[in-house]
Amino acid sequence: MTSRDERLTMLGMKGPVFSVTDPEKYRKGLKLLEEAIAPLAIFASDNLITWNRNLSFLHDNFYHEFINDKNIDQKNRAIVWRLYILVYFAQIALKVEGDFMELGVLEGITVEQVLKKINFEESEKNYYLYDLFDWKDDYEHDPHRELKDKNLYSKVKNKFKNYECVKIIKGKVPDTLLKEIPDKIAFAHIDMNHPDPEEGALKMILPRLSNSGIIVFDDYGWWSYSAQKKVLDPIVSDYGLSILELPTGQGLLIKNHGKS
Repeated sequence: MTSRDERLTMLGMKGPVFSVTDPEKYRKGLKLLEEAIAPLAIFASDNLITWNRNLSFLHDNFYHEFINDKNIDQKNRAIVWRLYILVYFAQIALKVEGDFMELGVLEGITVEQVLKKINFEESEKNYYLYDLFDWKDDYEHDPHRELKDKNLYSKVKNKFKNYECVKIIKGKVPDTLLKEIPDKIAFAHIDMNHPDPEEGALKMILPRLSNSGIIVFDDYGWWSYSAQKKVLDPIVSDYGLSILELPTGQGLLIKNHGKS
């Protein structure tokens, strides 16, 4: 066994979780679990509870600053493990032919962090951002509070005004993809919380996804959004591919086999 002095500093984190029907029982249960595993630190956030892990991202100043940035909503800071995975594969995709895509942007926090971390501008790629940027009562997807901000579109445009590589496309997916989509795609992050736009988008993205291109599906492993998994799996199967479900609830696809 490695000597204690050679180990990393033990880190942990607690943040918001979702779909808890009895918050008080959750807090009591978490306290009992911490007592049971002491002196180990716990990670409990974004519906992921684990311990005795290195938590490599918490040792990185970039993510440490992210989770302590009070200008970012606590809900967004809670998904830091998802962000770590997204950035990791975005970095790899810089070496793949094609542009980047984000489908489901909201305030653009995820894209903003990716741009900061991986020096995207040096790649000479474009980053396409697709979102409704508004809300109407007849929309079927989740009514995120951000979408109800009438100034959301202008705020996102202002956020990325200094990035010539960022192309912001407002409207309903996949309709907007019919008008503007990269010829070759290196990386796509799909986070639209509804099976219909995700199904339509994936059918258009896969034929353009370069060899070794990467897609991260934000909601693929969440039971609440399992209707998305049911429509996405047959599409990728037609290409001889499969989506890997990650413990964070994300799905990962790398186009390194199957048909082109």
